[in-house]
Amino acid sequence: MTTPPLPETPSLPPILERLRERAARCKARIVLPEGEDPRVLQAAAEAHRTGLCLPSVVGDPLRVSAVAKSLELGIDFPILAPQDDPRLPEYVDRLGRRLEARGSDPTQAEGLARDPLFYGCLRVAAGSSDGAVMGAVATTADTLRSALRVVGVRPGLRTVSSCFLMALPDGRSLIYTDCGVVPHPSPEQLADIAEAGAGSCRLLLEEEPRVAFLSFSTLGSARHPRVKRVRQALEILHRRDLDFEADGELQADAALVAEVAARKAPGSAVAGQANVLVFPDLDSGNIAYKLTERLAGARAVGPLIQGLAKPIHDVSRGCSSEDILDTMAVAALQGGGL
Repeated sequence: MTTPPLPETPSLPPILERLRERAARCKARIVLPEGEDPRVLQAAAEAHRTGLCLPSVVGDPLRVSAVAKSLELGIDFPILAPQDDPRLPEYVDRLGRRLEARGSDPTQAEGLARDPLFYGCLRVAAGSSDGAVMGAVATTADTLRSALRVVGVRPGLRTVSSCFLMALPDGRSLIYTDCGVVPHPSPEQLADIAEAGAGSCRLLLEEEPRVAFLSFSTLGSARHPRVKRVRQALEILHRRDLDFEADGELQADAALVAEVAARKAPGSAVAGQANVLVFPDLDSGNIAYKLTERLAGARAVGPLIQGLAKPIHDVSRGCSSEDILDTMAVAALQGGGL
C-alpha cells in the first residue's frame, strides 16, 4: 500500500526546514515507543516517506497494523515488539546492572525492559537505535524516569533540563530554557541549564551562544534573594571557563532589544543580542514560551530534553504529528552526529 502524505500544514519556518534537511543527511535510526498512537504512526510514516530518518515504532504488531489501516497508512518501517527482540536478554542484563548501581532492585529489569519506554531507551543505550522520541501518551515524568534509569546524565553535568526552540514570525530563532523540568533551580542547576542551552543553540540554531540569565533586575538594578541566585549562577558558569558569552542578571528587554541594552547594560557582550534565554524558574519559563507561542505566533519545538547521555526526547501529550517530526529531526541530528 502506498503511504498517503499527511494533510497539508502551514509552511515550515526556515529554521525548521533547515533542521529537517540536516537531519535527513544523518540517516539516523529513531525509535518511537508509542507506536499504537495515530499521531506517532503518522509521524513515522512521514519520516520514512521524506527520508527524515529511519523510523521504527514499538507496539503490538496487530494493534499497530489496525491503527495504520484505519489511517490508510502503509507501514514500510519496523514494528518492534520487546518480547520478540533477540537482544532482550542483553537489554535486561544492561538494565539490571544500571539498577543495581543506583541502589535499586536489579530483578525489576526483566519487567521494565518489556515496557515500551524503557525498551526504547535501552535500544538507544545499546546502540540499536540512535535516538528515541516519546511522550505523546506518556507523561514527562515517565519519560524522564526511564531515560535517567537507562542512560543517565551526560558526563560533566548533574542536571537534566529542557529547552524549546522558538521560531519567531520575523525569522529570528531563540532557545528558551528551562521550561519543562526543574521547578526551582539552584544556582548550580541554573549554570547547568545555561551550559546545556548553549549546546542546544549550537546544534539547533547553528549560532554561537549568547546566553542571558533573566531576572526582574538588570545588573544590580534591584536587590533580592532571587536576583542573588541568578548572579551566583553566572559566577558558577564563569568558573567553568566555557567558550561562549554569558551575562546577567538581565531583564528580558535588556537581553533582546539593542536600544534598551544600550541604556541598561552598556558594554555587555550579550545584552540586546541574546539567543539563549535562561529563565530563573519553571513558572517564568513555561509561561514565557506559551505566551510567545500563543500571542506572538511563534512555532515552539519541544520540550527538548537536555543533559542526557544519549538523545532521548519528550513531546507534549497534546502534540501533533508535525511536532513529533520536528522532535525526531532533533534526535536524528544528535544521534547522527551532524
